[in-house]
Amino acid sequence: MSARTSAPRSLVDRVYEHLLEQIISGAIRYGDTISIKGVAARLSVSSMPVREALKRLEYEGVVSIKPRSSCRVRVPSRKAILEVYALREALEAFALSRSEGKIPPVTLSRIQGIVERMRALPGEADPVEREKKAVALDRQFHSEICALAGNDMLNEFYRQLTLRVNMTLMHEKTYHSLERDWAEMHAEVLSCLPGNTTRAIELLRSHFATARGILERNGG
Repeated sequence: MSARTSAPRSLVDRVYEHLLEQIISGAIRYGDTISIKGVAARLSVSSMPVREALKRLEYEGVVSIKPRSSCRVRVPSRKAILEVYALREALEAFALSRSEGKIPPVTLSRIQGIVERMRALPGEADPVEREKKAVALDRQFHSEICALAGNDMLNEFYRQLTLRVNMTLMHEKTYHSLERDWAEMHAEVLSCLPGNTTRAIELLRSHFATARGILERNGG
């Protein structure tokens, strides 16, 4: 495509990052139709960078585009969901092992704050708002764990995994079964940081195994 007809790369990147964040956060849900005109209007850009960003997402297997019809976010299969769980477990266990128990106080404080907000969630009267906050907190917690490796490539790969199966979809399938013990499962991992990395990894694996078991029982 010539320079005359292609959108500036930085503009395409901006649209791509916006769509990425919307899908990862669950603001755009799996199965949703994405309006090219709607995205363009929201970001105050022309349709061209939106189309190019969507082509990039299609190449990555995230959306399906039908010519002159629509663009739809692909719904992950049960197999894909379980595979993402397995990979997330491996990456987060690796990140904990790489941290070697050396966690900056500011990072530990952030994780503690996340867990405190998790524990406060039962006080949220609105069930829709409660679940929305739970999704965001779960994402923050596990992203912080992954970041402990200090490996930018690992962080980017982790983001790609959550693009394909985001926390919203995971919570739809597991949160209500785990709600009573959910905050404490995360608190147990935190309690082992930074002193007992081996135990933290064991608890993390147990957390993932519990969620995976619910998925398998429910046909997730």
